[in-house]
Amino acid sequence: MTDKQYSNIKITPLKNSEVEIEGEISADILQSSHKAATKRLSETLEIPGFRKGKVPESVIKQRIGEYPILEDAAEIALNSEYPNILIDHKINAIGRPEITVTKLALGNPLGFKIKTAIEPQFSIPDYKTIAKKINGKVITNDVADKEVDDAIEEIRKNKAHYDFHQQQKLDWSNHAHPEIKDEDLSPLNDEFAKSIGKFETLDALKKQIRENLVKEKEHKAREQKRIEIMDKIIESIKVDLPEVLVRSELEKMLGQFKDDVTRAGLEFDEYLKQVKKTEEEIKKEWRGSAEKKALYQLILNKIAETEKIEADKDMLEHEVKNLLDMYKDAHPENVRVYVGTMLRNEQVFKFLENTK
Repeated sequence: MTDKQYSNIKITPLKNSEVEIEGEISADILQSSHKAATKRLSETLEIPGFRKGKVPESVIKQRIGEYPILEDAAEIALNSEYPNILIDHKINAIGRPEITVTKLALGNPLGFKIKTAIEPQFSIPDYKTIAKKINGKVITNDVADKEVDDAIEEIRKNKAHYDFHQQQKLDWSNHAHPEIKDEDLSPLNDEFAKSIGKFETLDALKKQIRENLVKEKEHKAREQKRIEIMDKIIESIKVDLPEVLVRSELEKMLGQFKDDVTRAGLEFDEYLKQVKKTEEEIKKEWRGSAEKKALYQLILNKIAETEKIEADKDMLEHEVKNLLDMYKDAHPENVRVYVGTMLRNEQVFKFLENTK
């Protein structure tokens, strides 16, 4: 237990796995936070005749008034005591809380109301039995000759298209040129194979394509089984999803989609005009998928906790460093949480796949 600097705590359950926490923080904490707020403002305010950090409190009050200092003090006090309230009352909060100050005056306790999402409580079915049953299904990864031939045909067309752009010195965004016809395609022989990569013969190219197609089918089969396992687990779960989790998934989905649109050479605003939709309309369409993704993550978290599965520390450090090198402006802690979650999820899936 922490040394309580708060009192009169009242916790009210709300819908969608949220709670409201109401209470007071001691007048002493508000007083010390007021001093800290004054010092912080003194170091940031630029007032002629005073060095930063040396501005008297009376001058600060004269410049900005008392209430902004009190607001800053309330923020400092709440940031200090909120984690203690969560620990003492065993509240597993997630996401950013909504904080309302209900009483604010020096010499008196600081009154507050906090609404926050909490980790939802739900029971999980026998996931090992579910995984075992689905893992027992046989999914073929055989590759037919026609699939190899179709893949080679696509490569021939892409090569002809590339060669045409190179010969005509056309920009890749310019597709206003004659259609690629069969006579424009390279002859299907060893020379064609050599032009594609380090292949001495056409048979060597076909062998590599077949191996790639087998790997692709194995990957798809693995993803299909993972989805089947998760969907089967979901069937017997009842849970109130916190809105913050759904919003988070929607933002991730939208961010990824914006990147895809940009890589395709189109501005996202222009894309919205073309499809005649707003960003909010797209989010509304995707909400069902976002809810499912959020539920997937809750299930993976619970299995990881039950089976004591954690991300490999060395791999975590390696991947975090790589991402921070690529994205210099990224927040290190956010990157660590993201990478840690992805690595742990993969470990959970491997655990389920190895359940025979």
